[in-house]
Amino acid sequence: MSAGIQTYTYRRQHYKMKHRDHSYYLRGQTEYMKQVLQYFAARCRGKTRILDIPSGSGVFAASLNALGHDVVQADIHDYDDSVVADMEAPLPFQNDEFDAVTCLEGGDHVPIPANLISELVRGTRQNGIIIDSTPNVSNLHSRLQFLFTGTFFQFAARGVRQTHGASPGRGHVSPFTPLQLIYVFGAMGCTLKDIRIDRCVRMALLPFYLLLKPLSILWTRKITGGTAVGTYPALRVLAAS
Repeated sequence: MSAGIQTYTYRRQHYKMKHRDHSYYLRGQTEYMKQVLQYFAARCRGKTRILDIPSGSGVFAASLNALGHDVVQADIHDYDDSVVADMEAPLPFQNDEFDAVTCLEGGDHVPIPANLISELVRGTRQNGIIIDSTPNVSNLHSRLQFLFTGTFFQFAARGVRQTHGASPGRGHVSPFTPLQLIYVFGAMGCTLKDIRIDRCVRMALLPFYLLLKPLSILWTRKITGGTAVGTYPALRVLAAS
């Protein structure tokens, strides 16, 4: 039933967050950004070296800085205080350089997300944290849209641009299901720790959701039963979400 943005927290080899007054650094942030900021406020003590990519104009990175962290901004555009980095190419950072990486709404804008994920993992130290967010194509509205149109929620054809070899400005081109993300990150040595959803939409579909949910649970158990634990690390987190 939930739509919007799914946020995935991985640990390379949230935890429930304490609710405090975070208003001074949450102003101007989207709901999923607020969730990530609350995560860092609750879990990361002291100065954490964080890569934020794509950082855009730096509003989110500024809030991380306000929490006392050492934030490196990276974006395809040459904004002030940011490193120019192309998410479709090797990133200009050392191996194990960061304690944490945030990639909010980045992977769905590149044609080969696995290459970007590989670079994010490379730049994150062992036992570090990678937080990724992406449009939720698994919600009921998205599934119905795909049934009738062949396109996922937030991946309509009119929102995609052919850039003829240039990197920036493609739009949403690479939808990812939760299982796909778990597999790709798992193949690179990461384990899923948490999934969060920023909002629920299309409440008119609630009756259909309640009707279909039992079938969904049974069918999911059937197709995932017997799956090797190492194939989809922390699959139980997905089942509980």
